Amino acid sequence: MLFHDEEAMLFCMHCQQETLHGIQYMNEIISSIKCTKCHNQMSIDIDAMNQFHYYLYERLISKPGRLSEEARHDFSKFLATMPMRIISKPMRFTNEYNQMNKEVKDYVSRVKQDEDKDD
Repeated sequence: MLFHDEEAMLFCMHCQQETLHGIQYMNEIISSIKCTKCHNQMSIDIDAMNQFHYYLYERLISKPGRLSEEARHDFSKFLATMPMRIISKPMRFTNEYNQMNKEVKDYVSRVKQDEDKDD
């Protein structure tokens, strides 16, 4: 998953106390941290498209290893599902790519709006 959110108790420099913070990750890199009490947010400048392409690259090069592991785990199931997976994979990849591309564009747009608001 390219984006995911976590929560953690952190010391807020704005509130001057330990509060719950929302942490947004992009490809395992922190992209923003927001205090849930005072709503002060710190964003980290990330090259979103670079992270998106890196994520796709990592998924692509790890596929042979994931397939080998799956075959070792249950070879008969692996063989039985392979024909349908070969047929459906291009469409599943296209759908996943389009969804992630939309998420990245939304992220870039949100960051740009935040920067414009700060100016």
